[in-house]
Amino acid sequence: MQPLVSVVIPVYNAAPFIGRCLRSVLRQDYPRIEVIMVDDCSQDDGLALAQHLYEGENPHQHKVYFLRHDRNGGVAKARLTALQKAQGEYLLFLDSDDYWDNNSVVRCWIEVALQENSPLVVSDHIIDYPRRKVYQRAQEIPTGRAYIQAILSGEQPGYLCNKLISHQVWKSWAGPIIEGQNLLEDYRALIPLFYHIDRVAYLHKPTLHYVQHNAFSLTHRIKMEQKADLEAILDYLSHYLLVEQGDRHWVPYIGMAYINIKSMLFDRIPVRDYPLVRAIHPEYDRYLRRHPKSKLNKLIYWLQSHSWSGWLGWLLLQCRERLKQIIR
Repeated sequence: MQPLVSVVIPVYNAAPFIGRCLRSVLRQDYPRIEVIMVDDCSQDDGLALAQHLYEGENPHQHKVYFLRHDRNGGVAKARLTALQKAQGEYLLFLDSDDYWDNNSVVRCWIEVALQENSPLVVSDHIIDYPRRKVYQRAQEIPTGRAYIQAILSGEQPGYLCNKLISHQVWKSWAGPIIEGQNLLEDYRALIPLFYHIDRVAYLHKPTLHYVQHNAFSLTHRIKMEQKADLEAILDYLSHYLLVEQGDRHWVPYIGMAYINIKSMLFDRIPVRDYPLVRAIHPEYDRYLRRHPKSKLNKLIYWLQSHSWSGWLGWLLLQCRERLKQIIR
């Protein structure tokens, strides 16, 4: 019998996008899919729209569970709720503003997982910008530990939604998802899991459309109050790799991960808050030379990291972002 696949979809204020998202799941021709949608106390009618779509447009009769929180707990809490309900042998994660590329992506994921005998399959995906779409081919990295290096170095994305994962492997090795820590919670879950995977398989077909123009998206509205959450994720990973596993090999990769986090904050906060970011593990800034960023991005980060040149770094950042907007 073909394995059951659980699709986890957290929902928050997603009415403009939820129809496209759920429709792309309901149209999947793979026969054994269950969908768990968790509405995190939205202020719109997105869940009602999803229920109406399920009743009228479900050609393959996939089972959909609609759950709702009484209070807003964030995406991490929504995923926890969904995972408690999930019964599938494999897990797929999909954000409510994203969608799948065609009607056979789940079938393709499962075929690769079974053929390659791998508990984790990484797929190609497409980034949807307002004016163009960019195809992202997954780099073939043979082992889980090598994939960790790529994530921490910023060479590969660490999000969940382009990965098919064995539910049993998730239960055994995934790091804990912590309610309230809603930024980079993917990292906390994935990196301990990758540490114990010997073989990673790849699906070189487009699956996910990763949408980059939803105003409600967390990655577009990082605030300094969330700095502690970002630090907590990396502090956990540092402790896991360096202390629990006792492997100093990971020191430079942890260093580059801190640079990535600081760069993310620099790029999304007012210049007046730069001193708070500079205080995050400044000893790791020496790893900047190993960072995979472009020369311009390295220059911007270097300027932001010094009190006398922070404003200049901010101005260069604004020019870079304006150019990106024009291109996209």
